[in-house]
Amino acid sequence: MSSQENAGPPQLFVPHSGGGRGAARPWGRSLPSALLRSLSLDALRGFESAARLLSFTAAAEELSLTQSAVSKQVKALEDALGAPLFVRGARGLVLTGEGAVLFDGVGDALARLALTVERVQRGASPARARIAVTTSPSFASLWLVPRLPAFQARHPGVDIDVDSSTQNLQLERTGVDVAIRLTRSEDLPAGEVPLLRQRAMLVATPELAARIATAADLGQEALLVFSQAGERFSQLSWARWHQRLGVVPPPNQARSHFSQYEDLLRACAQGMGVAIGLTPLVAPRLASGELAVVLPQHAVDGPFYRLLVAPAAAQRPEVQAFCDWAREAMAAEGANAAAPAPPHSS
Repeated sequence: MSSQENAGPPQLFVPHSGGGRGAARPWGRSLPSALLRSLSLDALRGFESAARLLSFTAAAEELSLTQSAVSKQVKALEDALGAPLFVRGARGLVLTGEGAVLFDGVGDALARLALTVERVQRGASPARARIAVTTSPSFASLWLVPRLPAFQARHPGVDIDVDSSTQNLQLERTGVDVAIRLTRSEDLPAGEVPLLRQRAMLVATPELAARIATAADLGQEALLVFSQAGERFSQLSWARWHQRLGVVPPPNQARSHFSQYEDLLRACAQGMGVAIGLTPLVAPRLASGELAVVLPQHAVDGPFYRLLVAPAAAQRPEVQAFCDWAREAMAAEGANAAAPAPPHSS
């Protein structure tokens, strides 16, 4: 996650001071320039989305527009400012220096505008408290969402917006209140207590697990592969597991690939092969007996889950309530997640 800047961005809007037309205004609160008044809010929103996603096509999907409409909005903005905002190449968009400066200001301004509109709506009518949470798709579907009914039973007046994304969203800029993310132990800020540690292990149905007594036996079974494994998901890399186990997989070994981790675990529970399981995500299937740990002596500790809270949201009661509940839920599961279940014995 990018660090948050300490100093707030310049303020663009001037509240009525009650001092008449000649009343002095604080520095940085002058009336918008003629250029600023001429800029379209839609064009600024189109630019912000394209700059954040580095794609006109993705921005168009996000804004429910055509790719051509977003491209025209950005071109009109470039013409008005007299400066190119993107370098357009075969591999996509790259922000120019001017584009990066504008992106920083526009992103913050749109986020503040959204919060202001929300506050006005809350003042105009009794609105329910709402929290926006972002986390990975696998953690959202396999851990967070199944537990949200418990949170809402405790806090029935609070609504939850869950963003399932592999992107490390900038919380303030995107209007997200809380992020649940993985962090290596060496990257934890000084004094922060980690919440829940991920643990990686090989898993399979009990019947299949019983056939694997040594690492060499893995070569006789099909492997289930998470197709997004790489440096970011290195604990799900079969190449690293083979290196750790000291074995070379046969060149013709059966492999099935899955882009969603939840689908991979479902296939594993149906007996399709051996998967790399991650606690706490795989814990319910281990507890129910659907899956068993293969070669448990080779299970390894991974990174920690931690909560990141947008500074502007930290004092809101509903955000504090959610964070307290999440810490409590993770602490309750920590002991079980740290110790894998023993393999099934027939």
